Amino acid sequence: MYATGLKCTSCGRNYANTEAISVCPKCQGLLEVEYDFESMKNGFKKNDLAKPAMAGLWRYAKALPIRPESIVTLGEGFTPLVQTRKIAPEIKLMVKLDYIAPTGSFKDRGSTIVISKAKELKVPIVAIDSTGNAAASVSTYAAKAGIPCYVFIPAYTENEKVVQVSTTGATVIKVKGNRQDTHDVIEAAYRKFGWYYCGFMVSPYAIEGTKTIAYEICEQLNWKPPDWIVFPVGTGSGIVGCYRGLQELRKLGWINRLPKLVCIQAEGCAPIARAHKQGSPDIIPVKSPETVAEGLAVGAPPKGKLALEAIRRTGGLAEVVNDKETLEMSSRLASQEGLFVEVSSAPSVAGVLKLMSMGIIDRGETVVCELTGTGLKSHAEYAKMARPAYEIEPNLDSLLKTVKI
Repeated sequence: MYATGLKCTSCGRNYANTEAISVCPKCQGLLEVEYDFESMKNGFKKNDLAKPAMAGLWRYAKALPIRPESIVTLGEGFTPLVQTRKIAPEIKLMVKLDYIAPTGSFKDRGSTIVISKAKELKVPIVAIDSTGNAAASVSTYAAKAGIPCYVFIPAYTENEKVVQVSTTGATVIKVKGNRQDTHDVIEAAYRKFGWYYCGFMVSPYAIEGTKTIAYEICEQLNWKPPDWIVFPVGTGSGIVGCYRGLQELRKLGWINRLPKLVCIQAEGCAPIARAHKQGSPDIIPVKSPETVAEGLAVGAPPKGKLALEAIRRTGGLAEVVNDKETLEMSSRLASQEGLFVEVSSAPSVAGVLKLMSMGIIDRGETVVCELTGTGLKSHAEYAKMARPAYEIEPNLDSLLKTVKI
């Protein structure tokens, strides 16, 4: 292992990565995993990936902070990178199909690391708050590891996600309120009862999982990074993790430039995008998020400043799309490209079209969009958009009378 410990991004204090902490005990700042990159350069080569290796993202195990005997995996990661043909033929638009992960969400990347670390630390109970995807993911991996799990979700969470969480055996608590209310309750609970908090908004280990998005994209493109990588952003864990992965790849000498990172947020909840547009270093929370993209309704993202840093340091940008653009793109992805994605995923591609219309993304450029969740998690929204099904008698005459063929 090349991980050397944890460091607070606020006060600079250092901690051993054998401590069961999610934030800095002194200042409550965010923690990040530190590595000995000089040693890693000598002990981890691109050629190693051509040898027999573990499946999925664990092919990069040497760049992850988990001991081999503690790994909890369901085969997540190394998802397909597919080129689209109809959505934006003027550019090379590729999509990363993270919605085919074990629980139907890219959150599995973070969960495999978080729960593996929980197993390594021998914590008795884990807890998480989420609008659904992270909850389903963490509770699933906790079940695999045999660790009891408490899940706190807003009462408005889509029923499909609630059912998915419930089947894992986790204790589910619905909070009457918004996303922030849910976080406030779990924070009080895990501090009182000593649970190991796995929230992706603060966990230093969740980012270690999402950073593998960068490793995979670059490897799948023969270590030639695309011009742009575009994320739909709620907590910011995806784009922040990708930036971390890109930085590591450059330190290792595996890539020689960084692609521009783009944060796409929903118009009804865009604290990061608005801060970027205003040139402000501060994230002003959105008190009452309103968007059809439920997974992006995070009014006060703790990793917001880190997302801004990722955008600025790569020469990227942030933009917003409205609910109409999001729903139209959800439908187009399914009907034109065969990609049935969670509604909260569609803003990444909708954002690309907007940036093209603004003259920001040029013809011929290579753009990768992260598709974060499966459409099975957005049943209610797709039901509203679905074409009606025909009902016929079991004979050909009935078919011909009912359906125009």
